[in-house]
Amino acid sequence: MKWYTCTPVPFKGDHTFFSRDSGAFCKAFQRIGLESRAIMPTPVQEGDDPDLIRTEYANLEDAAWWKSLGIDGLVLYAWGTGKYLPIARAIHDAGIFLVVYMDSSGLFFPWQYWLPIAENMWTRDVFARGKIRGTAFFLLRLLKQHTWNLASRGRRKHLDQGDMVAFPMPAAVKSIQDREWLYGKSIVRKLALIPNPISSTCRYAGEKRNIIMAVGRWDDLLYKRPFLLMATLEQALPRAPHWEAEIYGNIPPLLREWHGNLPEDLRARIRLAGYLPNAEL
Repeated sequence: MKWYTCTPVPFKGDHTFFSRDSGAFCKAFQRIGLESRAIMPTPVQEGDDPDLIRTEYANLEDAAWWKSLGIDGLVLYAWGTGKYLPIARAIHDAGIFLVVYMDSSGLFFPWQYWLPIAENMWTRDVFARGKIRGTAFFLLRLLKQHTWNLASRGRRKHLDQGDMVAFPMPAAVKSIQDREWLYGKSIVRKLALIPNPISSTCRYAGEKRNIIMAVGRWDDLLYKRPFLLMATLEQALPRAPHWEAEIYGNIPPLLREWHGNLPEDLRARIRLAGYLPNAEL
């Protein structure tokens, strides 16, 4: 049996891709004995894994090309957005069992967690454009989300192409189930809870230490929420004097400024580690 995966964005195709997202599904399928490869658009990049197929983007929208692969099923990791509807439709038309996979949450704005999402959108826009221009840009985006984007027609059509619509967390599944009036019975019947695979490169060896490790792109204020990380560590570590924290990834000025203003004893227990090679991490 052949089960492939696809991400319609030309990310790096090295070992870091195959330890997460659709690349991790590819390796997980292989571990249970299925033939599996991952598909991404060109261009070919240095370090691409042998299990990666690079193809012209136009092929991803071509049902005949998908049919030529002779595969039984595919996990499409395309965030369920209307932009990638032609790809989902081509896979469906090729007669391939399609699992539309909804990234890390699938909690669609504005339905779930309206206030924290709006606050983070505003924070990101102000951080990127300044207070006046950022606030104006935020208000325009907020208006669009509650008018043009509200019906989510492109997303509904994308999800409807799938034989299964998978989410990695129960709250996301429930958010669609509770809004059958918006998404329709045909989509609700296809819902499934499928957690993200864990990379086989993750190995535990040695004695555990009392360290909180935080890894992310910390300049992404909306999704990685560095302000929440900072507030959490400030509250948690004083109550746990035998614990430390290490922060990996890019370290933006806001993190360095926060770290420099911490009380000395707390600052000594929080290390801004920065980038570390994936294999070492």
